[in-house]
Amino acid sequence: MTMPDTEPRGSQADPIGQQGGGSAREQIRDMKDQVVDQAKNTLQQAKDRASTSLGESKGQFADQFGTIADALRRTTEHLRSEDQQRIAGLTETVARQVEQVADYLRNKDARAMRQDLENLARRQPAIMIGGAVVLGLIGARFLKSSERRGSRWSGDSRQFGRERNIPSRTGYGYPGSEGGTGGGGYAGA
Repeated sequence: MTMPDTEPRGSQADPIGQQGGGSAREQIRDMKDQVVDQAKNTLQQAKDRASTSLGESKGQFADQFGTIADALRRTTEHLRSEDQQRIAGLTETVARQVEQVADYLRNKDARAMRQDLENLARRQPAIMIGGAVVLGLIGARFLKSSERRGSRWSGDSRQFGRERNIPSRTGYGYPGSEGGTGGGGYAGA
C-alpha cells in the first residue's frame, strides 16, 4: 500500500501561496505608489494653477497701478500748463512712487514679495500696524457706503410708494369729491 504523497502538493501550494501573497503585496505597493504619485501630481498642478492665478492677479494690479501713474502724469502736465508748479511737483512725485509699485509687482515673484513683506514687518512693525488700520478703515468705509446705497435705494422706493399712495385730493371743486362739480371748478361758481 502506498500512501498518498501529500508533500509535493503542499510544497507546490506553498510557493504558489507565497508568490500569490508576494504579488498581492507588490500590487498593493504599486497601487500605493500610484496613489502617492497622483496625489503629488495633483498637488503640483494645484500649486501651478494658484501660481498662475496669482501671477495674473499680480499683473492686473501692476497694470492698474501703471494706469494710475499715467493719470497722475497727465495731471502733472495739466497742472504745469496751468502754472501750478508746486502741486505739479507733488503729483509727479506720487506718480513716480506709484510707478515703482507697478514695477515691483511686475518684476517680483510671490515668494520674494512675501519675504519682503515679512522683513518690513520685522523692521517696521508700526508701518504694518498703520497699514492694517488704514486698510481696515477703508474696508469699513466701503462696507458702510455699500450699506447706505442699499438703504437709499430701498428708502427711495418706500418714499416713492408713499407718494403714490397719497389719497386723491378731495373737497370742493375736485373731481370725485362729494361737494365738487366734477368739472374742475369751484362748487359755487
